[in-house]
Amino acid sequence: MDAKHLFKYISKQDLEEMLRSFHTVTNLNVVLLSDMGKEIITCGEKYDFCRKYVQFMKSPKRCAQEHVRAGQMSRDFGASYIFSCHSGLNHIVYPIMIKGLQFGSVHAGPFFMEEADASYFEDLPAAGDLSEKNREELFRSANAIPVITPEMAEQISVLFRYLFRSVLVESRGIIAANNEKLLQQSKINESIQLYKSSGARDDRNYPIELENELISSIKANNPEKAREILNALLGHIMLYTGHEISHVKYRIVELCSLLSRASISRGADPNLLLELNGKLVSSVMNARSIYDVCYSLQNNIDIFTDSLFQSSEHNSRVVKNAVAYIARHFSEEISLAKVSEELHVNPSYLSMLFKQVTGVTFKEHLNRIRIEEAERLLTNTDYPILEIAIACGYRDQSYFTKVFKKYTGLTPRQYR
Repeated sequence: MDAKHLFKYISKQDLEEMLRSFHTVTNLNVVLLSDMGKEIITCGEKYDFCRKYVQFMKSPKRCAQEHVRAGQMSRDFGASYIFSCHSGLNHIVYPIMIKGLQFGSVHAGPFFMEEADASYFEDLPAAGDLSEKNREELFRSANAIPVITPEMAEQISVLFRYLFRSVLVESRGIIAANNEKLLQQSKINESIQLYKSSGARDDRNYPIELENELISSIKANNPEKAREILNALLGHIMLYTGHEISHVKYRIVELCSLLSRASISRGADPNLLLELNGKLVSSVMNARSIYDVCYSLQNNIDIFTDSLFQSSEHNSRVVKNAVAYIARHFSEEISLAKVSEELHVNPSYLSMLFKQVTGVTFKEHLNRIRIEEAERLLTNTDYPILEIAIACGYRDQSYFTKVFKKYTGLTPRQYR
């Protein structure tokens, strides 16, 4: 797979930052390889040992072939694992899988699991072909390669898995959003074609009756019907504005204002709704394409239905359920979007509601719960800090330390 296809799903900047952080924390070189073994991102300098080994053994292609094969094995294994290359050095590899396809793999290493001594060369393939001079050069250059214990290698492998699994989970969310955009685009195009073929209206006539149907479906608490009508209306808006994105944006902003006023007139909380609507309008105005503009509105249409049918008592119950869910699942990969999905409410709405009821943001509450648990584990157990970080929902120990210090004023080690 070409790197440009990978970066459609995962931000190159995010990957570079993750690899750089991993390299800094573990002192291991790390490289993102394509499925054909081409280096895409590299963090860390190549060791002189590897260059000399390839030169002396005259096997320049073998390293690349082994890394490709290791990436394929990690794909079949479905997790990170540790392997030894032909030069006796160790590496950790994790597959990059998206939609069932392998885009490449991430490799950390090389490293030794024990100090290299003279006996190390006796087990190397074709070691007998090495001259004494070359053997001495290799031995000296081997001293620069890091040595970590097997236990530490296993823990780094676990961290590796959690780190990149989180990226792939995020990429699946991007894929799902892209699929939703494509589906909406298809619905809008169907509306345009039906409108053109009907010959019933001039493109310049704005369909005010669809606008009224949209408002009625929201007042009836029927978001699915509202989305269906919305996409038909968006098709009309594109024709009405000549597919000019700035004009489309202005019409949708007007539509947002109309829906807000209709919701407020039926008893929705004006302060909450206007704040939510402001965020929605900002999202619409910052969108880069017509279909991104349309998706932004479709994806948030239930803001208006939620605001109409959520009483104060119900609001408190929603937040109470969210708090309870966090208490049960804080050690997992949890997010505002995931909790919103579990509670069947709009993420933006839950975010505003959470702050309104609890006085803190969703993220602040989640971090406080996690840090309280971390304090308990640090006080009452002798678990390694990495294990405590993972047990409290943090897949990156450096980020865990940063958050812990923010809330307690101490690092986890100092706290202990």
